[in-house]
Amino acid sequence: MATGTKKNNARIREEQKDNILKAARTLFAHKGYSDTTMTEIAAAAQVSYGLAYHYFADKEAIFTQIIEAALQSSMALMQHVREIPGTPWDHLRWLTTQMLEGAHREPEIFMVVMQAFISDSIPRSARESAWKSGVVSLETIKQMIVEGQRAGQVVEGDPDHLASAFSWCIQGMALDMGFMNRRPDTAPPLPVSGYPTADDLLRMLKA
Repeated sequence: MATGTKKNNARIREEQKDNILKAARTLFAHKGYSDTTMTEIAAAAQVSYGLAYHYFADKEAIFTQIIEAALQSSMALMQHVREIPGTPWDHLRWLTTQMLEGAHREPEIFMVVMQAFISDSIPRSARESAWKSGVVSLETIKQMIVEGQRAGQVVEGDPDHLASAFSWCIQGMALDMGFMNRRPDTAPPLPVSGYPTADDLLRMLKA
């Protein structure tokens, strides 16, 4: 088989797998893991039922891969913020901006990951991975807060409490963005427009 044909076939396979993962992510986010079936995933991805099973053993394998990819991205973000130059406040602002941009870009990811924390039906390996990633994220934010307090850039207070409150604000915004994608056309508008910016959120930490 010609090299060009092999590359083209490989590209097609990756596109099909990606379509399946994207379709499953949307279904998991809005229907939940338990109520989503492989039949629905295949239909949403516009592939045959057999082809979906060709790439993934079952929906557990699909869910686990979605979670692992999201958590690897999060861990890479936490590692990178430790390595970039700048002050503790620069680091906090960069990380907050990246997290909010990710929430705007792919709000359904947060909804899927949240299920790994709250649903007993989620595969155990995915739940354990989500928990470990959450611990690393919270510890990273806490460490930046501690460093910021030492530099006089972050408000005084218990670093654990500040890190938790700040993290919850971001998670809440991300989930709300996902919910708004499902807002009925007949639903009344929210009393506020738009979402807080990174600078808006960081005011709660500013010394």
